[in-house]
Amino acid sequence: MNKIITKLLSDNLLKRGYFSFVCALLSVIILPIHVKYLPPFMIMWGICWILENYSRFNIIWNSKTAYKLLFIMFVAYYLWQAVGILYSTDIKMGLLNLFGRLALILFPLVLFSPGETVQNKANILVRIFALSTFLFILLCFGYALYRSVSLQNGLWTFNPHPAQYPWLSYFYSSELTISQHPSYIAMYVLLSVFICFESWFDHSVKFQYRILWLILGFLLLISMYFLSSRAGILISLILIPFYIIYKFNRLRKGKFIWIVVILIVILLIPLVLKNKRVDYLYGEVFNKQVDYQRKKDPRFLIWGSTLNIVRQNLLLGVGIGDVRTELAKEYERIGEVEMAKERLNAHNQFLEVLLENGIIGSVLFISIFICMTFIAISDKNLLYGLFIIIIFAFFLFESILYRFAGVSFFSLFSFLLLHIPKNPSESY
Repeated sequence: MNKIITKLLSDNLLKRGYFSFVCALLSVIILPIHVKYLPPFMIMWGICWILENYSRFNIIWNSKTAYKLLFIMFVAYYLWQAVGILYSTDIKMGLLNLFGRLALILFPLVLFSPGETVQNKANILVRIFALSTFLFILLCFGYALYRSVSLQNGLWTFNPHPAQYPWLSYFYSSELTISQHPSYIAMYVLLSVFICFESWFDHSVKFQYRILWLILGFLLLISMYFLSSRAGILISLILIPFYIIYKFNRLRKGKFIWIVVILIVILLIPLVLKNKRVDYLYGEVFNKQVDYQRKKDPRFLIWGSTLNIVRQNLLLGVGIGDVRTELAKEYERIGEVEMAKERLNAHNQFLEVLLENGIIGSVLFISIFICMTFIAISDKNLLYGLFIIIIFAFFLFESILYRFAGVSFFSLFSFLLLHIPKNPSESY
């Protein structure tokens, strides 16, 4: 009797997609904390999804949705990257890159038609992600404080600068984010800010919880300054004002809100410009004199070098395995020995794709964004639209898909946010 009950329960949980939901929950918790622990849960999620849906694959595939088209675009782009191994000299590196981007297939597979539980609780999953991101940021600041405080001659002293590198700060940029790249954490934080703000505008949530979400959103937004991602700061300065004006206009309370927002932005700009990483770019453009050595941003040299290689490999690119090698050769040719030693990537995802897979790969890649934009507009999914803008903007300044942290973030939220319901409780 117990075996029969257990089987009925497990069958019901499988049918409703409960096990997939548990894997999804663990994935969104782990992603901001440390992405290297994510693959086992991705594999578990894939296995659970297959077990839950093996009897209805035909129904899923025959469904006529834009979500399926987006899934097909992800698969087509990934397969074309696999083709790029065939004309790569460094096949081993090509295989490693391809394996590291498996999330481009797995997350779309389990999310373009997820189980009932994942679909109904997508809002919970994205809010758990925002909460996990906030807790990680708290951990970063706590660890920075721990490293800044020391006992010397019987007295506690506070020094946020590493002894060997006194120009750095434990509360700033890569020193703050411990072992993770600040640009990727900035992406997580910025999306989490909008998740928090959307939770504030969700009147189905109790008022005291809405207040907490609003506070978390502002705290995460403040942390952007300390993460010191120039792309993140720039996008925040553009998107946050437009978001506020849009929301208040929808609530019919935005008669003068745009004036207030503009004044706030004007007041914040001097503070933002005090950020040294922002000042590097600002100072180069306006030739501003400072009392410290300004680090030169190599992006323009990198982009120029990338385009030089692209011109000779326009149709197919150099292959998924040879990008870093070809760039290093070009850096050496123009006399940038340090850049060659560091084997810097293209620092622009669109250029990286063009260099890897040529025009064909770029067309497939851009088609993904076109499909996503169509879905965001047709579904009136504001959070999805904000995600598209965020990821697009970061792609302009970083090769986001070069690291697993970027691949998993892009593929996961490209499909998870599809299932965010339009909030009927907003009093538009």
